[in-house]
Amino acid sequence: MQAATLDMIQAYRNSLIVPAHKKYLAVCWRDSIYVQHNAIEGLSSAGGIQDTPADACIAILRACGILPVFKWVDDFVIFRSPSLPCLSDDPLLYDYDLNSVFRITDPLGIPWHPVSKKGQDFGTTFKYLGFIWDLTAQTVSLPTDKCDHSLLKLTTFISKHRVSRNDCASLLGLSSMSASSSKMPAVPSLPCPDS
Repeated sequence: MQAATLDMIQAYRNSLIVPAHKKYLAVCWRDSIYVQHNAIEGLSSAGGIQDTPADACIAILRACGILPVFKWVDDFVIFRSPSLPCLSDDPLLYDYDLNSVFRITDPLGIPWHPVSKKGQDFGTTFKYLGFIWDLTAQTVSLPTDKCDHSLLKLTTFISKHRVSRNDCASLLGLSSMSASSSKMPAVPSLPCPDS
């Protein structure tokens, strides 16, 4: 099995506002009122608005035989398995590649960041949601820089005689990221990669 990752460009700003709702989402700036045509990024009343186009994209890809596909907000991961069993010396054949995805999504106007900047082509190891996923080893780990940063933050916290509310909040943020891994498939460990 292999996976590729894609990142949708400006998920919030690509979400159109229903014309009847525009009057409620006007912005006052420098004594002028401006009508919004797209959802404002970070608008608290528009939470989850990016789900509709992203969910529609997944439904279209699945209907075209590209599956499984998952997303978290605007970050997509697409899996593929070899289409036919083959001998160990034969190269693996797949029913689709990233160009297949783009042939479906480009005419629909779904904007993706260039894969070279945010995302990656199909492979057995990939970075998604800040973690390194290794399908062959069946592990999920923190990237080295994130692991080093987390260890430094934890070591600094433990070494203090007194900690502030901000120190605790910072550590809570770190533990929240680690706890989010509990929603991931069961894996043997969450090791830091060797430096």
